[in-house]
Amino acid sequence: MDTTKKATAKVGDSVQGDLWSWYATLGESDGFSDSSFPGCQFRLKEHGTLDNYAVNIKVTGKPVWSGFSYHSRCVLEIVGDGEPSTFFGGQLYHKAT
Repeated sequence: MDTTKKATAKVGDSVQGDLWSWYATLGESDGFSDSSFPGCQFRLKEHGTLDNYAVNIKVTGKPVWSGFSYHSRCVLEIVGDGEPSTFFGGQLYHKAT
């Protein structure tokens, strides 16, 4: 993998918020949007729960090899549905492309 270029988040990649003790998998967006919900890139599928959250991922760092996979710094946006979105930092775990 070219570690001089930023990665792109893809369905099946995992993310972990900076204060999370768990990982979540990026699932496909359902494509829904309306006047109070702008739509999202992915659905965040938490392990062990039926909830899935609308999320956008912006990769902000270059890929780093961790011995198991690559990870990159990212900003996660939990997309608000009629309320403001929530933004926080985290890691995107991904395979070489």
